[in-house]
Amino acid sequence: MKQQSISIHRYLSLKATPEGRGSIFLGAVKQLEVLGSIWPWFGRVYSRFFYSRMLSDEIAFSGINPGMRVLHVGCGPLPMTALALAGFGVRVTAADLDQQVLIRAQNVLDASGFKDRVSLISGCGSRLDYCGYDAVWMSLHVHPVQQTLKRAMDMIRPGGRIVLRGPKGWLCRYYPRVEDLLPETGFDCIQKNQILGKKSIVLIKNLTGEDQSS
Repeated sequence: MKQQSISIHRYLSLKATPEGRGSIFLGAVKQLEVLGSIWPWFGRVYSRFFYSRMLSDEIAFSGINPGMRVLHVGCGPLPMTALALAGFGVRVTAADLDQQVLIRAQNVLDASGFKDRVSLISGCGSRLDYCGYDAVWMSLHVHPVQQTLKRAMDMIRPGGRIVLRGPKGWLCRYYPRVEDLLPETGFDCIQKNQILGKKSIVLIKNLTGEDQSS
């Protein structure tokens, strides 16, 4: 694939803005996941170091059960979240905008033993249909995060869960803070700090649509 060149002045200009820094950081993360999709041993090491503990926490806090239907937004070329959820026994629909990413993700799934439990779809999170799912996972790099989260909160059924990954500490330089996007009513909220500048946020939609935390 032909790579697009970028001048040093344009590069420094991008680094000067949060959006630019985020694009550069996301590009580096995608390249690591591409390597993981090509070399299974690297994918296993990468997943174990960056994701295994976080995914275990999220599955436990979300309260999902085997047999449920889950939508993962932003699966990437190395669909670690989808694989972990499939291994737990849920049926996963994994979405991404990039067609080349989906091709790589399908190759990983084909070799995983879980391809019958995971379906890949192309789509932007702010336009996906969240009806009929028991839970939604949103990756850290989902964009636009505000519109995607609002659509998921509006459409997911009462009792449904939204697992949102947000930045903390140094990672806030690359990704927008999600605290200001969290609902004041209608959802119970669980938060847990993770390693390497991440946090997991689980939103559980109240059965009555009213805030039950008070």
